[in-house]
Amino acid sequence: MGERPARRIKADALGDLMRRLLMAVGLPPESAAICAEVFLEADLKGHAIQGIDHIHSMLLSMRDGRSNPGGRPRIVCEKEASALVDGEGGPGQPALLFAADLAVNKANKAGCCAVGVRNCYDVFMLGYYGERIAREGLAGIVMTTGTPLVHPHGGADRLIGTNPLVIAIPALEKAPVLLDFATSAIASGTIVEALAHGEELPEGVAVGPDGLPTRDPTAAAVGANSPLGGHKGYGLGLCVGLLAGPLVGAKVGRAAIDAGHVTTGGKRGYMMGKRGNLVVAIDPSAFGEPAVFLEAVGAHLEEVKNSTKAPGVEEIRIPGARGFAEKKRREREGVLVYQTVWDEIVRLAGELKVPLPE
Repeated sequence: MGERPARRIKADALGDLMRRLLMAVGLPPESAAICAEVFLEADLKGHAIQGIDHIHSMLLSMRDGRSNPGGRPRIVCEKEASALVDGEGGPGQPALLFAADLAVNKANKAGCCAVGVRNCYDVFMLGYYGERIAREGLAGIVMTTGTPLVHPHGGADRLIGTNPLVIAIPALEKAPVLLDFATSAIASGTIVEALAHGEELPEGVAVGPDGLPTRDPTAAAVGANSPLGGHKGYGLGLCVGLLAGPLVGAKVGRAAIDAGHVTTGGKRGYMMGKRGNLVVAIDPSAFGEPAVFLEAVGAHLEEVKNSTKAPGVEEIRIPGARGFAEKKRREREGVLVYQTVWDEIVRLAGELKVPLPE
C-alpha cells in the first residue's frame, strides 16, 4: 500500500456492504450476492481496482439507468459445443458465471465448448471465472473487451480496450495455474489511483494527448494506455477484442463507447456500454487420460519452481500463487481499503441510505 492512507475491514463485513449497496440500486438479491462475491474475491487477492475500488462505476451505472439491474442471462443461440448468451444489459458477473458453468457442462459432454456473452455490463475480475472452470477439472480460457483506452502500436488514439485474458489450468490437489492479465501495459484503474494519490506512473505505460510517453497521470487520463510489450501486446489485445467482440456480436473501438455519457470525478473519458466476452472450456479427457495430464502438469510446475533462481530471487512463483496466498492472509487479517476509496463508498452509501459496517 506504500504511503497511501488505508483502513482494514473484515472480509465478511466488506462483502455484505457491497451486496447491500448493489441491492440499493435495484439488483435482485441473487445477482447482488454474485456481484459482491466477485468484487470481494478481487479485494482478497489484492486486486483492489477490480473490487471495492471499482464498485462505484457499477453502482452509478445501475442507478442512472445506463445498465439494467434486473437483467438476467439467457441463451439466444445454442449448439452441441457452443452457445451465445445475452445479458439483457444487466450486471456482467451473473452473465459470465452463467456462461462459465454452461461451458463446463457442455464441455463435459462434447469435449470442448465456447460460449459467447454479449449485452452485459463489466464482468470485473476475469480470473474468477477461469478459476471456477479449473476447479471443475477443465482448462479454461476467458477474455473480455473493454472501454477503448489503449493506443495501437505506433499510434496515439484510444481504439483498443485493456482487453484482459485469462488462462486457467487445473492442477492435481493444488490451486490451479491462473494467468490473468490485461493486454495493456497498465490498467486504467491504476491511472485513476495515481491521480487520486498524486503519484507518477512507471515509464512506458501511457502517452499523453500529444502521443508522447508520459509519467503524468493527468496527461495519461486524457491520453491513452500503451499496449503491453509493444507490438506483441498490441496484437494480442487487438485479437482478444475481435474474439470477445464482433465474434459474439459485440462492438469494439469507437463504436463501443457510450458517447452520450462522459464520466466525471477523475474518471477517464467515455464509458463502454455493453461488453462482449468469450469463455472456452476444455475437458482433458477429450485428448487422453485426465490423471496423466494432471500428473504432467504437477511435475512441470515442480520443475519450474525448483529450477535455478536468478541472483536476488527468493522464489519462482506459478501464475496465480501470489493471489491465492494473499487471499488466505486477508481472510484472517481483513482487507485494506484506500481511504480515498472508502470516502467515496461512504458518500455513495449515504446517498443510497445503506448503513455502513461498524
